[in-house]
Amino acid sequence: MDEEKISDLDLRLAKLLTVVLESEDELFSFFAGSRYSLLLLMRVLLICEEHSSLSKEECLRIGRDMRSRTHRQNFIDEAIRRGFFAKEPSSADARQVMIYPTDRTKQLFKEWASAYHQVRRSTFGGD
Repeated sequence: MDEEKISDLDLRLAKLLTVVLESEDELFSFFAGSRYSLLLLMRVLLICEEHSSLSKEECLRIGRDMRSRTHRQNFIDEAIRRGFFAKEPSSADARQVMIYPTDRTKQLFKEWASAYHQVRRSTFGGD
């Protein structure tokens, strides 16, 4: 890569990080606090796009090398309490709790994605 392309990539990354860090969006105010919390949000969104939900145990496995089980448990419970994730008993096994992103979370993420695309267009033009 030549120097010009590297600086363009750096510029896009800097703008994108600025959008995330300066965002007053409640979703990113909550999830942008750590690498673990962003990973949890992205994995839950991606997994639930394919499947309707994932078990709480599957949620707890995300980021197990980053945070203690207690921290992960508390963070997931707080995300549920704030309305970013929802939970319900599994229809297959009543002992299991299923976790999924709420419609509000999906909408807030779509709004953030729109801001990302605006940054991308302003840096490189087009989609």
